[in-house]
Amino acid sequence: MVRIRHGWLVAALALGFSAGACKKDEKKAPATGGETAAKPGDKPAEKPAEKPADPGAGSPIAAVAAGINPNASDLSLLPVDSEIVLGLNFAQLQKSALWKKFAEPMMMKGDTQAKLTEFKAKCGFDPMTAVQSISMGLKGVGGDKPDGVMVVHGPEKTKVMACLDKMKDEAAKDGSTVTRDGDIVVVKSKTGETFAFTYVNETTVLGVVGPNATAAGVKAAAAGTSALKTSQAFVDMYSKINTSDSLWILMNGNSKAFEKAAQMGFKPKAVFGSVNVTDGLSVDMRVRLDTPDQAAQITNMANSQTAQFKQMVDKLAIVAEGADVKIDIALSTQKLEALISQFAGMMGGMGGGMGSP
Repeated sequence: MVRIRHGWLVAALALGFSAGACKKDEKKAPATGGETAAKPGDKPAEKPAEKPADPGAGSPIAAVAAGINPNASDLSLLPVDSEIVLGLNFAQLQKSALWKKFAEPMMMKGDTQAKLTEFKAKCGFDPMTAVQSISMGLKGVGGDKPDGVMVVHGPEKTKVMACLDKMKDEAAKDGSTVTRDGDIVVVKSKTGETFAFTYVNETTVLGVVGPNATAAGVKAAAAGTSALKTSQAFVDMYSKINTSDSLWILMNGNSKAFEKAAQMGFKPKAVFGSVNVTDGLSVDMRVRLDTPDQAAQITNMANSQTAQFKQMVDKLAIVAEGADVKIDIALSTQKLEALISQFAGMMGGMGGGMGSP
């Protein structure tokens, strides 16, 4: 599985970008993004270079500032060579019944609650409600230091910048540094990880992680001269994704994440789709293959092997659509809880009774 530093997710959600990004060293795991007929990492067709970060008409900054369709306008800023592209509708997710049932109780206790309370007291806002949505494009996934660009909608510029000033000394005590170059902020942890960001409007953050997390890297990302919107293959797949769902994702078939699939005799050109969390869970995913015949073969194999699993969900439909294998899954809260309990029981049995729902 692809690994990402847990600190960067904390940074994106907490928007403290200093204390949050500097104090975490654990690793988490996302996934990866598309190819020619399915590749967000395609080289863009030749086109006139766009002007660098100029909030004037027609620039990527102006597209995001318009805010008419945040997901679509974010494509003007995310890099075309991303291996994984994803979006998180955090505001919608937090309103869901499943979030309130499973996630909130976990966050209302222990170290997480203490850190959130401390952050709110120092910075004057709740990072969990401030962040509305996040879009992200990453490459180098599968290694220890992926890099890419994220766009975060919601946090107010004045509050975040004031928070940074308050947290700067505390970050220094932890061996981290927070520096500002005009409106660009660069955070460097004691382990050498960097995160750089700026605001493209009063409530939209453009951030860069990895080796390009510098003032120059942020300016290059803001220029948007090699953005996802220039890849027709990506735009085609993106049009088939429910980007208003809780989570949408597009993974490039060339990623290391699919090496095991290749060993099994097939390698997808891309995997893309969405997951929606409400009072139940629904999954709408596509696996794009080389030919319709290959899609039909994989569909038949999948249907023959999932008969037992169908009893555990409310809906499971696997069909071939051209070169795509389309997978639809739906679970009610009751079915989801039963699956979680069953899985936890299995893990508990494997780990000497350590697992519980």
